[in-house]
Amino acid sequence: MSIILDLQLASSASDLPDVTQFQRWLQAAILPFQDEAEVTIRIVDEPESQQLNLQYRGKDKATNVLSFPFQCPPGIELPLLGDLV
Repeated sequence: MSIILDLQLASSASDLPDVTQFQRWLQAAILPFQDEAEVTIRIVDEPESQQLNLQYRGKDKATNVLSFPFQCPPGIELPLLGDLV
């Protein structure tokens, strides 16, 4: 069993959960479906959320969550699930 979390904290908030809590949530969400995965979670402030939402969805406002699923090319087996912002 290998759940790999790339946690990127790009927020100035001081009350964020620690990496251990994010790992627990990730394992609880993924383990019922697969035992190997890699996920990036990036915690951002409103300006970056708004910029990414505009860039990828054409909506010029902040949003709570953006998800970017990863589609592996045929013949390559990687446990990359994607990114959450």
